[in-house]
Amino acid sequence: MRLRPKLNFTITILTAFSLVFIAAIALVVTGFRQAGGQAARDIAEHQLGAAASATAALARGLIHPLLGQAAVLARMPPEAWAGLETALGALMAESPVSAVSIVLPDGAWLQMLRLAALPAGIAPAPLPAGATFAARRVPAAPERPEQWSYLDASGHARGTATARRQAGDPRQLSWVLQARETGAHVSTLHDLPLVARPGLTVSHGLPGGGAVGLDVPIDTLGRLLAGGRVSPDGVTVLFTEDGILLAHQDPERLAQGGPRTAWTTLAASGDPALAALWTAFAEGRLREGGTGMLSIGGNDHLAHLIGVEDFVAPRVLVGVLAPLDDFTGGIEHGIRVGTVLGFVALALGLTGLGVVAWRVARPLGVLTREAEAIRRLDLAKPLQLTTHITEVERLANAMGGMKAALRLFSVYVPRDLVRKLMAEGAEAELGGERRRLTVMFSDVQNFTTIAERMDPEELMRITSTYFQALTDDLLEHQATIDKYIGDAVMAIWNAPKRDLAHALHGCRAALHARALTLRLEEDFAARGWPRLHTRFGIHSGEAVVGNVGSTDRMAYTAIGSMVNLASRLEGMNKMYGTQILVSEATRLGAGSGFVFRPVDLVLAKGTQDPVEVHELVGLSVTSDPKDAPLLADRALVLRLPAWGEAIRAFRAGQFARATEALREAGDPAQDPLIAAYAARIARFPDGAPAGWSPVTRLDSK
Repeated sequence: MRLRPKLNFTITILTAFSLVFIAAIALVVTGFRQAGGQAARDIAEHQLGAAASATAALARGLIHPLLGQAAVLARMPPEAWAGLETALGALMAESPVSAVSIVLPDGAWLQMLRLAALPAGIAPAPLPAGATFAARRVPAAPERPEQWSYLDASGHARGTATARRQAGDPRQLSWVLQARETGAHVSTLHDLPLVARPGLTVSHGLPGGGAVGLDVPIDTLGRLLAGGRVSPDGVTVLFTEDGILLAHQDPERLAQGGPRTAWTTLAASGDPALAALWTAFAEGRLREGGTGMLSIGGNDHLAHLIGVEDFVAPRVLVGVLAPLDDFTGGIEHGIRVGTVLGFVALALGLTGLGVVAWRVARPLGVLTREAEAIRRLDLAKPLQLTTHITEVERLANAMGGMKAALRLFSVYVPRDLVRKLMAEGAEAELGGERRRLTVMFSDVQNFTTIAERMDPEELMRITSTYFQALTDDLLEHQATIDKYIGDAVMAIWNAPKRDLAHALHGCRAALHARALTLRLEEDFAARGWPRLHTRFGIHSGEAVVGNVGSTDRMAYTAIGSMVNLASRLEGMNKMYGTQILVSEATRLGAGSGFVFRPVDLVLAKGTQDPVEVHELVGLSVTSDPKDAPLLADRALVLRLPAWGEAIRAFRAGQFARATEALREAGDPAQDPLIAAYAARIARFPDGAPAGWSPVTRLDSK
């Protein structure tokens, strides 16, 4: 057997470092001498163009997400505005927004304000310590005072105050009038209320009148520019096509606030560079999308202009200006110094650079990628590395053994849960926190009967295939698998990773899981396996989530009455012949993207208040072709008004009217839910008896 030579790791690294340093100096000197001047000009033009495009993209990116946010807020039900939690969530999610406003049809005005954006003295006293946001409620009646509520960064109440109502009808604000047109809109530049700074408002009309608006101060654009300069003496500005300066890396040059905004123009800014930029644009020597050379104070400057598309009116342009010396000065100096250093370095160079560098870089690169894979708990591929370096070989063997041990251990621990806990910075200690969650339970119909008739080994193969497919699908839709309970799966959303749209994601995951299990039923039937028809129950509410167990063995789970209710919702499917049942809380949290069918008012065992139960029918609309199978059945959607009338009549005890509506709602032979209500009514041929209640009481869990 041929012996491979072993090299000392330290000597290898030192030798490689010396050789790479020498060769790099030689290459840099040679490259600078050959193409320094032209390369500097090309790089400068490219950097100016890239900086202008990036700034334009940032400006567009500041506004476009707010268009969708305004549309989503406008579709929220009216009761969602009562506590302004939805507006607070929008304000937390969109850092450029200084205020979220809801103008109601009667002239009342609700606002969620970012206190840091308000000038001193605007918010009424007393201003509590730790306050970050303010909920401002302006009544429609002019004689009633404004009500202010202060909240901290987590949305917890800190205090209240009142203030005299400001004069004026908010329905006459320009952005509210603009929102009367269909869709989301971006206003023209105007003075923002309370903020005392110019800005723009992204708005959307509310059903039945009124509007929702998101205010963005124009100095937000200036903060976008302050993050970096194209060169040491370069400058980036935003200005309108009529010369008004909107944003500058130096905030002192921006428009000054007051009772009304005092705009600054490029021509009157007092900066020769900005004045030259405006003159070149006004005279047509510098056009949008082009780069030009300007002489300012006897020095050559490069300038680039680009327009910001789909922004505000009047049209906004980005101008980037930098002295040419910023790009060529360093190259010229580098050529002179580098030539001398290069000859010295080349005289000391060694011929073995390539072999030694490869021997070091390749195994270290492999080990680096393996370490990253282990950190991500990506343990599928075994480590394969051949190296002549003794220390690297030992490290590779140790890392391979560690990866094999973790691969074995990870079979018993949900890797996705560990990843989420690591991302949240959670500690492995007993205890939990109260958090609003969405919980889903799934269960296989008649699984006990199926299990009793099958060989245990065959049953294990079937359930393993079923659980693998269902688990992968739920994880793909942002779920955390809490546990497996026999043939049931418990999944949660909004823990451990935060998810403000947890009810929406839970409903989407349930629809995808229903479609998956229906496909599995057909696949299993083709294999001669029993069909595992799966039912789902979903509920949203507060629970305690965290680690339970003992110090040497614990499990991450959710505990609380809402978890029990989610499990009972799954079991109620048997009563109504449905497949997915959700609570009223989940329906409200999921939003308007789904079609629900009211099912019943249920008083579960151990609870005091009845729960409104709905069937999740499908998506109401989708733009993704892959989600087309999840759309609600059109025929069923068309019959929903009749079904709603039947439910209202039944709950009012008007059984004759309910029976007529049921006939229009569908065929009992095809719809078990209709059949269930028809059977209920049939038990009372003489109408609702005295003391009858529409609430269904469940005496068992």
